[in-house]
Amino acid sequence: MGDKLVKMVTIKNKVFFICILIFSFSASAQEPLKDIDLVKLHVSSNDEAYVVSFKGAPDKFTFKNIKVKKPKERILKKLRFINESDKYSIKVFDKDGKQFLNLGIGNPFFATYEHIGYEDRQYMGGLVNSADIEIALPLGTEPSYFVISKRGIDGKFNDFQQIMLP
Repeated sequence: MGDKLVKMVTIKNKVFFICILIFSFSASAQEPLKDIDLVKLHVSSNDEAYVVSFKGAPDKFTFKNIKVKKPKERILKKLRFINESDKYSIKVFDKDGKQFLNLGIGNPFFATYEHIGYEDRQYMGGLVNSADIEIALPLGTEPSYFVISKRGIDGKFNDFQQIMLP
């Protein structure tokens, strides 16, 4: 008799749990779906965008300007999400302080050259002291400030400068 009672209580508990589960799913299905505004993070050369210009040195970047224009194809080829070959990155933050983009910019202080007669060299380039850096951001975004990061010896990015938009 005791085993039958235990089995009956177990079955009732399972049925009760299943009813609660079904009720919760049906209640959540009745809620209206919310519209979500998605912002495309990559820019096309056919669309206008914010083109942000910096003057950079290996240890300091300076904000030059921000313009609304169609970005050049060569700018867009350099911009991408971070990968292991990037030595520098630019994090983009909105007015609420939320990061919405982190772009890898490679190493803008290593100039490569392709010149006839230098094919036998181990390195096809060299270090430079300064570089003009441009990034393109979609018009739907509202950038407020940028954080410049450099990859350390340990392979992690270390923030070294914050640049506020005027």
